[in-house]
Amino acid sequence: MVQFSVSFRRILFFIIPISVLILLLRAQIVRVILGAGSFSWEDTYLTAQTLGFFSLSLFAQSLIPLLARSFYALHDTKTPVKVAIISVIVNTAGALLLGRYLGVMGLALAFSASSLTNMFMLIWLLRRRVGYLDDTKIIRSTLKLIGISALMGGFVWITRYVMSLGINMRTFIGIFIQGVGSAAVGIMVYLILAVIFKCDEIKIITDRLTRLKHQFFNGKNDNLTDHTNS
Repeated sequence: MVQFSVSFRRILFFIIPISVLILLLRAQIVRVILGAGSFSWEDTYLTAQTLGFFSLSLFAQSLIPLLARSFYALHDTKTPVKVAIISVIVNTAGALLLGRYLGVMGLALAFSASSLTNMFMLIWLLRRRVGYLDDTKIIRSTLKLIGISALMGGFVWITRYVMSLGINMRTFIGIFIQGVGSAAVGIMVYLILAVIFKCDEIKIITDRLTRLKHQFFNGKNDNLTDHTNS
């Protein structure tokens, strides 16, 4: 289960901050993509809120394929299907209930609830099946990523507010600059905090950068050598 733990934590390392960014910048995302022409402010608001409800379960939607494949590796294809059927029932019931009071936002909330149900049931059943899943390391890493993402969210909120004071938010360019600028600050802060708090998953990025650096300089040196020999 070591590989399962590594994959689980790597998925959360990328998905949790993305979910926070989408949640905080959902209005900017919708207004940049759809908030023009015949798309009214009310439509923009409803779409942004719906996107926010979807983002709440983004991590669950990302983990479900990993969990399902873990059962497949155990030659068990029935359990993921049974859990998926239960999640569909939860989604349908939630859509009928919440859709009546919240409209399209209720449908998104019901979908998120069903995704969370699917994920937690798969984790519970997998743990019953194989026992220890490196729980301590997964929980510790998850709590650390949630804390770092929360701090990142604070910087994103502050950046978004400060930028709104000096940018015309009635224009497409203004909204675009605010959204991209806030996201860039958030990503930078997240990576810095991941290094400071020694997240194991940050090694994915540092190893990739090191590899690219070596490839770049090795290629450059090879070219210089070729010219010298010629």
